[in-house]
Amino acid sequence: MSIPTLLYTIVDAFTSTPFSGNPASVIILPPALHSLPSESLLQIAAEFNLSETAFLIPQPSTSPATLRYGLRWFTSAIEVPLCGHATLASARVIFSTPEGQQVDRLEFETLSGTLVAKKVPDGSGKIELDFPASALEEVTNADELAQVSEVVSAAAGGGVSVRGVRKAGFFLLVEVDPGFDLEGAVVDANPFVKLPFDAVILTSSRATAFRPGACFISRVFGPRIGIAEDPVTGSAHRVLAPYWGQVLNIPSGEVFEARQASKRGGDLDLIWEKDSGRVRIQGSAVVTMRGELYL
Repeated sequence: MSIPTLLYTIVDAFTSTPFSGNPASVIILPPALHSLPSESLLQIAAEFNLSETAFLIPQPSTSPATLRYGLRWFTSAIEVPLCGHATLASARVIFSTPEGQQVDRLEFETLSGTLVAKKVPDGSGKIELDFPASALEEVTNADELAQVSEVVSAAAGGGVSVRGVRKAGFFLLVEVDPGFDLEGAVVDANPFVKLPFDAVILTSSRATAFRPGACFISRVFGPRIGIAEDPVTGSAHRVLAPYWGQVLNIPSGEVFEARQASKRGGDLDLIWEKDSGRVRIQGSAVVTMRGELYL
C-alpha cells in the first residue's frame, strides 16, 4: 500500500527577499484527501510549526478568467478565521502553476467569506488582496486604558507612552509615542495574554530605515493563539489602514506604504477604500522551499 503524500510549498510573504517576511506552508489537497478531518489538518500545521499553514481545495470556477479554491488556515494550535500572509502565499503558489499563469484573479472561499487575490498589473510581480476593512471602536474607559498601558509597559520593559487605543474584532490596536523605539525594542509577548484579544497591534508613526517611505510601522503579538510575535500580519492591516488613513488624512483610494517592524520584517502597500469599506493590500511573496509530506 502506498503512503498518502502531500506536496507542500513554503512561501515568505510580504517580501521579495528569502528568509524575511512571514513564512507560510501551502498545501493544495489532492481529491483523495479533500475530506481530511480538521484534527489531521491541525496535526500537519503543528508539524510545520509555522505561524500558519494554508490548505486549498480546488472548486469549480464561474469564469475562465478566475480560479476558485476553498481555503482554510491553521496555526500550530487552532484554526483561524482569517490570515492575510497565508492568503498571499497561497496566491503566489497558485499563480505559479500552469493554470494560474493563465489567469489574473483568484477567489478563495473561507470562514470570512469570499476573498479575492489579483496580480498587480504594473510588472512588479506583487499580488493584491481585497479584504473588508475592520470597524474601529475607540477605547475611552479609564480602567481599560489603564490596563492596556500597564500591560504594554510590562511587555516593553517600561518607557512607553500610549497615544490611543482601538478595538477591532479580535484585534486590539495600540498607538505608541513615536519617541519609543518600537522597531528596536525587545518585547515580551507574555503580558499580552492578560488582554482579551487574540492579537495586540503596537503601532507608531516613527520612521524606519528599512522603508523610508513608510507612513507607519507596527508589530503584532498573539500569545493567546500560540503566536508570540507574528513576523508580518496582512489581516492586521485591515485595522491599521483605516486607522492611519484617518489619523494621517490619507485620501481614499491612494496607495500608502507600511512596514511591519518584526525581526524578519515585511513591507505592504495599502489602499483604503473608505466609501466601500474595503482595504486592498499589495505585497510580494517568494517561494523558499518545496517538498513532500507523508501521512
